Amino acid sequence: MKQTTNFNKFLLLWTGELVSAIGSGLTSFGLGVYIFQQTGMASATALVTLLAFAPGLILGVPAGVLADRYDRRLLMILGDGLSALGLLFILFCLSKGEAALWQICVGVTISSVFSSLLDPAYKATVTDLLT
Repeated sequence: MKQTTNFNKFLLLWTGELVSAIGSGLTSFGLGVYIFQQTGMASATALVTLLAFAPGLILGVPAGVLADRYDRRLLMILGDGLSALGLLFILFCLSKGEAALWQICVGVTISSVFSSLLDPAYKATVTDLLT
């Protein structure tokens, strides 16, 4: 009975993470296309892409330590919730007109830094839920 409950929790968590990962990837791609259309510079597009993925690589080990020491559910909630702040900042800037490159870089960096908390906590939780 407990294995079925844990498996159902895993499926719910996995589905949520799948949707979140697809959304994050499409956002990063869309922002790269937007930057290229606005600036016409491949270097600006590469900068936005770098800022979207580098914090996950750099902060992966410290985030893993946090996932081992603190409540993983809280880290996943904080990671997704605070990551949304960066995207809301970009949305706010875009709603005022065209967003400058620096504004998109700040929003992407904020989003990526906080979403880097999510991956180690998620992976550790999966091993707790499944035998």
